Amino acid sequence: MKIFNTASWYGRKKYLKYYNLVLSAIEKTGVELIATEKGNYKEILSGAEKAKLPTERLIHYEAIRRGILSADAVIIEISNEDFQLGHEATLAIQAKKPVLCLSVHEDFSEKINNPYFFAAKYSEYTVEEIIEEFIKRCQKRQLSERFNLFISPNEVQYLEKTAADRKMNKSEYLRSLIDKDQKAK
Repeated sequence: MKIFNTASWYGRKKYLKYYNLVLSAIEKTGVELIATEKGNYKEILSGAEKAKLPTERLIHYEAIRRGILSADAVIIEISNEDFQLGHEATLAIQAKKPVLCLSVHEDFSEKINNPYFFAAKYSEYTVEEIIEEFIKRCQKRQLSERFNLFISPNEVQYLEKTAADRKMNKSEYLRSLIDKDQKAK
């Protein structure tokens, strides 16, 4: 499993201790980690791709964007609230990547309701457990099984229309029905 991790550059002085706690907790899980704090996030871009971008800031942004898209899940330390972090969380959610936002101040899951959004208020005593649980949840959600299904043309038409109305593809819609049924039991 590949995790992308980022945090606010502007909060680095104030929250570096916490950034390192989160980074360490993620590394302990044994996942492949791409992180702005590790500096390895820019490796996702080739030299030619970097050369096409006119500024270091655009290289930074494009590397983060690509890192998010290449990851299975995203973990963001948001104790220093930052417009760019919110944008990055939204990019991940739009790409249907599970996002965990961690703060030492507040649990943002009480404000944001989205099936791909998870959040927690953490401390040095709880961070490892929270991250481990999130990664386990993501691993359970990873799509690894494929099966074929035969349905009538009328059922296909209904599936296409209903999925489009909900801004999902047909597979996502079917999975949402199964998830809903499982929760009801």
